[in-house]
Amino acid sequence: MTRAGDGPRSRSRHLRDAALMVAAVGLAFLALDDITTDVSMSFALERTALVGCALCCGFVAWRLVRERHRMAGGLSFGLLALATMVQPAVGPGMNPTRLAYVVTVGTLVWFVGLGGMLARWAWRSGHERPRSR
Repeated sequence: MTRAGDGPRSRSRHLRDAALMVAAVGLAFLALDDITTDVSMSFALERTALVGCALCCGFVAWRLVRERHRMAGGLSFGLLALATMVQPAVGPGMNPTRLAYVVTVGTLVWFVGLGGMLARWAWRSGHERPRSR
């Protein structure tokens, strides 16, 4: 179901946001893998990639709230806040069952799913017939 104001602009915005999400989360997965499997003591580049991903995801969450997709936007903000709080506990040699790891990966999985939802919304808005009056 489309909302008031959906159209070509909304469709392109949803597609752009979906592509941004997938790219950012892919980069974050690579950074997380490097942080948890490497023996280095400094992960400045990887942590910067995670911050960049969080900023991209926060931008998309804010846009969702503004477009009246409050449930998806609010859940996204909540997961981002939770993942941000547990980040100091994510480190080398981490057990995948630790809460910090599960929260971080779960948040990234949510944002991949959200990217899929955005792509689906864009596809649906381009394929719906206008209503007759």
